[in-house]
Amino acid sequence: MHIKITTTLLLLAALAGCQTTGQSAGANSLSVNVGRYSVPPSGLVRPRVGVPPMQVGSDASAGMEHLASDQLSTLLVRTERFDVVERGQLQMLLDEQDLEGIVADGEMARPAEVQGIDYLLVGKVTNLRTKATRIRSNSGFGQLVNVTTKHFVGGLAAVDIDNERLEMQVDCGVDLRLVDPSSGRVIDASFSEYTRTDTASAFGVQAMGVGANADADVEMSQNDRGLILRLAFDDALRNMLPSLDRKLMERSQEIQAAARAEAGDVAESVAPGGAQPATATPNASDGQTASDSPAGAFCTKCGTQSASGHTFCANCGSKVGG
Repeated sequence: MHIKITTTLLLLAALAGCQTTGQSAGANSLSVNVGRYSVPPSGLVRPRVGVPPMQVGSDASAGMEHLASDQLSTLLVRTERFDVVERGQLQMLLDEQDLEGIVADGEMARPAEVQGIDYLLVGKVTNLRTKATRIRSNSGFGQLVNVTTKHFVGGLAAVDIDNERLEMQVDCGVDLRLVDPSSGRVIDASFSEYTRTDTASAFGVQAMGVGANADADVEMSQNDRGLILRLAFDDALRNMLPSLDRKLMERSQEIQAAARAEAGDVAESVAPGGAQPATATPNASDGQTASDSPAGAFCTKCGTQSASGHTFCANCGSKVGG
């Protein structure tokens, strides 16, 4: 009788342990909506932004500074709110202007105007941990795994790395700040502590093994760690978007107002009092034709031709010839 009661309690415990694993997402399903953001506000003037190599503070992700900035740059492009400068081009701009070192350890080391850049998105990866928590058995019961020996508790059988059955806990913290490099002013900031427990398959990663340490770190490639970073960056950007949209629209309205004011000043100087400027007429003395005002440059953003002396495009607000 005692044996039957003990067996029943063990089965109930196994079923109870299966409650959370039964809620696991399908393969790669956690990244389905990554990079899918709300439509940007109408009339937004996109700033040019660069993403320097990020500080990665986790030992498990050492050497991922460039990979982290590339993942974040890709997501920024997907927001459709920025013209993102490719990492190599950003480095070239900094080198040409002798500005190497203005960003250090994920912080603005010193303010400096960077020609061709409106903002820098600087940040840190504060931690990145992937820890094995359990292996789901073929029967569907959740069973704890002894991660040191890679055996089920009780030594029943060896554990193969099955990404659909391996459950792991992911913890990834990121800190992002959009900075005006000319002043060092932080335009907007966001922090995300992404925490999720699910199967390796749901995260879209391929576990290569489970570390033989007490913390049970899941061994995976650097590219797969980049996928974990993408999930955390996506979460941080979503948190930032509402306030970011407001601030980018304020900037856009200021640029467009300045362009309209400058266009009015130019028109006033060409035709004082609102009078139409005189058209060119032949010069009887020399047979020459008086030339009109020279045509302005074309906007590199939208292609609109601006009036002579125009600094900003009256159509989109971008700097003419910039």
